[in-house]
Amino acid sequence: MTRRERRAPTAGAPSRLAASALVGVSLAALLASGAVAQDATRPRTDAAAQAAPNAAEGEPTGSVDAAAPAADATSAAPAGEAAAAADPALVVQPAVPAPATPAALSPSASDPVGAAVTLLLATDGAGASLKMTAADRAALTAFYAARAGQPVWIDGDAFNAMADAARARIAAADDDGLDASRFALPTAPATTEATELARTELRLSAAALAYARQAWSGRTNPAAISRNVEVGTPAFDAAAALAAIAASTDVAATLDGFNPPQPQFQALRKLLKEARAEQAEAAHAPVIPEGKLIKPGDQDPRVPQLRARLGLDARDGDTTYDDALAQKVTAFQKANKLGASGLVNRQTLRAMNAGRKLDRTAQLLVNMERWRWMPRELGAKHVFVDLTAFKLAIMEDGRETYGTRVIIGKSTNQTPMLSSEIDRLVVNPYWNVPVSIAMNEMAGSALRGFEVVDSKGRVVPPSQVDWAHIRESKLRIRQPPGERNALGHIKFMFPNRHAVYLHDTPSRKLFANDFRALSHGCVRVDKPMEFADALSGDQGLPGSKLKSMIGGKERGLPLSTKIPVHLAYFTAVAGEDGALETRPDLYGMDARVRAALAGEALPALPAEPVIARAPKPKPATRQASAAPAQPVPPEVAPQRQPNTFSSWLSRTFGDSR
Repeated sequence: MTRRERRAPTAGAPSRLAASALVGVSLAALLASGAVAQDATRPRTDAAAQAAPNAAEGEPTGSVDAAAPAADATSAAPAGEAAAAADPALVVQPAVPAPATPAALSPSASDPVGAAVTLLLATDGAGASLKMTAADRAALTAFYAARAGQPVWIDGDAFNAMADAARARIAAADDDGLDASRFALPTAPATTEATELARTELRLSAAALAYARQAWSGRTNPAAISRNVEVGTPAFDAAAALAAIAASTDVAATLDGFNPPQPQFQALRKLLKEARAEQAEAAHAPVIPEGKLIKPGDQDPRVPQLRARLGLDARDGDTTYDDALAQKVTAFQKANKLGASGLVNRQTLRAMNAGRKLDRTAQLLVNMERWRWMPRELGAKHVFVDLTAFKLAIMEDGRETYGTRVIIGKSTNQTPMLSSEIDRLVVNPYWNVPVSIAMNEMAGSALRGFEVVDSKGRVVPPSQVDWAHIRESKLRIRQPPGERNALGHIKFMFPNRHAVYLHDTPSRKLFANDFRALSHGCVRVDKPMEFADALSGDQGLPGSKLKSMIGGKERGLPLSTKIPVHLAYFTAVAGEDGALETRPDLYGMDARVRAALAGEALPALPAEPVIARAPKPKPATRQASAAPAQPVPPEVAPQRQPNTFSSWLSRTFGDSR
């Protein structure tokens, strides 16, 4: 990612006051901090580094009087906390009665609340029992130490205007796809006693920090949802967040700025609010009687009920099914997959009367949570692969400049959700067969059209390979460049631990299918040379030049400027008209996210497949003649079906690989 693209995550949304506030203070510090100097697009593969707070804990976060979390609670801490939590100096022990207050630490007459804050955080009393992770508690302690305990929220013996704004913003967390009940907001001080005022101060700081963390990182642990989710959000920095909140001139906007700035997230937030309002109305709405079909221009006594059901103003005595109502009906039909005809038929009326069954709020919450796993800065120019829509788009300054169809992984070979950077193109690529998968399938097959390469890079005849004893690390199986190559004429490479990439394919017919989850995990591009032209033409690698290279040797062509690429998985999106569009949950992940958001324990992920490896040769075999290994005698060779390798290729990759 370029230096320009590594700026504060909200810099791409200048229209939002929250983003501006956050850019100015919070996230400039956050990305400058050594603790989070992590590229927004760098995959984080360690489970602890991908973890996020889970909503399953019993007490609201930010509670001061709750018992301190167990020492192992930090195992599910968000990225950036694991190292801090592992430091014994930061692991909070169970709260013990506070010792007698030394006279030197007694609240001073000039700033009694500040002195009381310092005292609470310096002892094992309420300061140590804040319901926070060890890293957040350490950041809070350091924050107040740096300001000598000076309060942020208390002026004299009452909340200041900043506190009122923060409390109102956090209380509205439900609208952000969070759970407002999870934040222990303090009530206005009812006493002038310094220690109680200090407790209230710390309660609000803890709640604000908890909100900021969840708005930034989400409520779930993506690593527990699926192994195919890579978090692109930079690690949350509690110290920078506290500094930004305290320095803010508009604390509500600053807190809001921790939420994703992307237009799709903002649209889903609006749809969530509308969906909840519709559900509330539907719970009390009268049943609309079924009857004859209602067409635009018709007069029907059910029109006033339709207008009320769809949020239009009532008109006394007006029973005309006009254009405004027809547009509302069409939007309702589109959102509920009913066929957007604008005609009020029996199916539409039944859907309206069964509004509770069509509640989309859970699906909206799931997809808003996924946006918190995406990088805050997608890149001025980036590639966005919308997996559930089977589409790839090049986006420039928020506008789609190129789009094409793609084929993605099957449910058994899922394309991962990740963010990286396309750093090179490869023309006339070899296709290297995953040996760890193919070892058990290939012995005895002809490997027609493929090459076997030994550890020294030499192409060897398959008949000279001792398939019963060879180690997978000692050979490679590859398909040479050419018309039949499974990767076609070009592939687009970006670093990731899943070894997936974008590529051409020799078979074009499957792109005509509506359902295109058919590959082994990589993403096949329908018109790769057109895509290459739009992607890298401005870097001297247009499609025409790349096409002229076809037919020669494999050539790797690095990009002078890396281009961010995002493989995204969303089952609810806002359409161009702002209406909700839903997609099938191809990989069955929504249910796990919903369960995690509800605080339910998730079933363990299935064990990763174990690849059987060939046994090591016995010493006698190693001391045998140095002559090339002979094929395994028929009587001891594994029994295989004819054309096993070809069958495996077909099962794994389909006709078009």
